[in-house]
Amino acid sequence: MAVYTSLTAVELTDLLSHYDVGELVAFTPISAGIENSNYAVTTSQGEYVLTLFEHHAPDEVRNFVRLARHLGTKAMSVPSPVEDASGAWLHSLKNKPTILCQRFAGSHPDQLSEQQCEAIGRELAEFHLASSDLPDPRHDERGYDWWQNIAPELSTDLDASDKALLTDELAFQKSQRAQWCQLPHGWIHADLFHDNALFDGDKLTAILDLYNACEGAWLYDLAIVANDWCASDDSGLGDSGLDPKRFEALVIGYQSVRPLSEFEAGMWNTVLRGAALRFWLSRLLASRMAKSRSEELPAHKQPTEYRDRLRWHRSKSLSKG
Repeated sequence: MAVYTSLTAVELTDLLSHYDVGELVAFTPISAGIENSNYAVTTSQGEYVLTLFEHHAPDEVRNFVRLARHLGTKAMSVPSPVEDASGAWLHSLKNKPTILCQRFAGSHPDQLSEQQCEAIGRELAEFHLASSDLPDPRHDERGYDWWQNIAPELSTDLDASDKALLTDELAFQKSQRAQWCQLPHGWIHADLFHDNALFDGDKLTAILDLYNACEGAWLYDLAIVANDWCASDDSGLGDSGLDPKRFEALVIGYQSVRPLSEFEAGMWNTVLRGAALRFWLSRLLASRMAKSRSEELPAHKQPTEYRDRLRWHRSKSLSKG
């Protein structure tokens, strides 16, 4: 995690001269970036975040930023690019596509509360409905086909028990494919972990990082949130389970805006399992890539977390059976 492209005050001042945002006061690298370079920028008129896209061409940036621009027109608190004096929002610095966005107040939640879970549930439902009139959602590059294709390769890193778990879950999800396709679909955030949201106390101030947004089942998006935001800590369920109170609050918040259908409610366990499988696989891949660089994933990004969550959801399915 680093800022990959360094900027000078002169370069940044020249860029800001195209905007009506005041004079540059200060700028600081944001070290939390994984793929892109980000800077916190203070001007005489406000706070902003400058993003340089390290691995994407301008046309790609236009494609996956259009959702944020669309949601910005509907007054949703997302990092929508600021337009300059001529109406342009995409620029270039150091030959990298560059955007400037408003910086939202608040911080990433740490000890997640029921109130925060209810708030993110409401906002996710608003996100789904507000994006429903934006055509041509991006394909989910880590959706069902990716699960099936990447699993045989990643299974070589697993012991016999985990291989058996992965094989069985893939077979189960394949058997449920027709049901998945019947779920209400549209734009999904696809990565709304709690470090992609900002809160001021229990008040949600922004949803961040829409760069993985794509087409998918809305219930799946809610399941991704549940598997992270509702992960149990001292609830007596063990680290792999979900806290029932936070889970209930999340669903109540979501349904206050978009009630789930009876069919969706019946698919909960299947979709929670699918969301856990997806992030188990993606973390296995990330772990392999880190090891190739003689590095290790952070403790809170280990694949075992989502392997164990998948096992927990499967145990709930068996107990119902």
